[in-house]
Amino acid sequence: MPDLRGPVGQVGLPGAGLLTRRAATAALALVLGAGALAQEPPPPTPSTPPRAASGPVSVRFVEPTAPGLILGETRITIEASTSPESRIVRVEIYVDGNLLTTLDAPPYTVTWNAGRDFARRVLKAVALDAAGRRAEAVLVARPLNVGQYEEVRLVNVYATVRDRKGNPVLDLVRGDFTLLEDGVPQALSHFASARVPLTVALLVDASNSMNLGGKLDLARKAAEDFVDSVDREDRLMVLPFSDDLQGLKEPVSDRRRLKEAIEGIHAAGGTALYDALFKASDLLAGSEGRRAIVLLSDGRDQALTENEPGSLHLFEEALERAHRTEVAIYAVGLGRHLENEMDLQLTRSLKDILEALARQTGGRSYFPDRPGQLSAIYREVASDLKHQYALAYTPANRTRDGRWRTIALRVRDPEATVQARAGYYAPGPAIP
Repeated sequence: MPDLRGPVGQVGLPGAGLLTRRAATAALALVLGAGALAQEPPPPTPSTPPRAASGPVSVRFVEPTAPGLILGETRITIEASTSPESRIVRVEIYVDGNLLTTLDAPPYTVTWNAGRDFARRVLKAVALDAAGRRAEAVLVARPLNVGQYEEVRLVNVYATVRDRKGNPVLDLVRGDFTLLEDGVPQALSHFASARVPLTVALLVDASNSMNLGGKLDLARKAAEDFVDSVDREDRLMVLPFSDDLQGLKEPVSDRRRLKEAIEGIHAAGGTALYDALFKASDLLAGSEGRRAIVLLSDGRDQALTENEPGSLHLFEEALERAHRTEVAIYAVGLGRHLENEMDLQLTRSLKDILEALARQTGGRSYFPDRPGQLSAIYREVASDLKHQYALAYTPANRTRDGRWRTIALRVRDPEATVQARAGYYAPGPAIP
């Protein structure tokens, strides 16, 4: 393994979903293909817990935790300390005896790609202080053996925390958060306040009503400002919608292509809002890291010429699809008195609809008084996405019942507000 001294790359989280990767699939295939051939049980694999020296220098693994399975992008975090009169001058991290990186100052964190297979890996951390004293800790990740099947589901939660004035709180640590699933506290296995890869769908209402009052021109300008405000490595799609979804359906980071797609937005037709949300969530489903929709709409879901729905999908289906693809929706309602614009079933106002989409998925809703405020709102959304905490946990409830699980995320400061998704759908029963 090459020596990765120097700056550490972006910090990320493992992909969401069931991590029953190729190792498990291949193992099952081998067992099934073997027919009646007997197979000896796999030898026991030691799983050495992280250990710290008893002297003045101590070191331990904060993450990953032992024993466990390691796969793909894995965050390694080390905690090291020494006596008050000295200081830690270096932390070395080894994988299977090879030096991975050397860290000269906290935080002692690196993201390492453990590969595609659940293999036995030996991680070692060595801490040295200014007096030349040292300590080491060893963590052994266990393999997934042939004939063995195991699944690990990590639930990712991205959160924005604000103080009572609405300013982002950026200095929280893992211990400041408490996460409950269906009221039961969960142990956080991953925590980061660093950047995580981001893919955004700019979902722009291009129905006929957007031609009025210069709204479409201001929407284009706001979308261009958003493109300029996100980080260069972030990927975006530009998706105008009216009766159907159009635009740049491939996430790209090329600013020229994005702005050309924005300039090409023209308004005509009805408002198939729920279909657009459903399809945009599908387009984002395979993207790495965080996924978000920035939605702008000035009217309810409705066909252009008749008083009937513009979408084939219902509100509930669009929201469920966003939940299942782990997409956060930032919703901007353009127009006055949206609280009085009811859907065709007269059950929800457009304001209620946009607020529910944002609140349930971990996004935020905005209702500007004037179209001229759109650019400022889009820049605020871009800033919001840059200042998130990334958390993950393995649920204590492993039941595969396909049911909705509520998530409640809290911080110690009672005056702070936490913006995060409201829950997720558990996996369904395994297919025999």
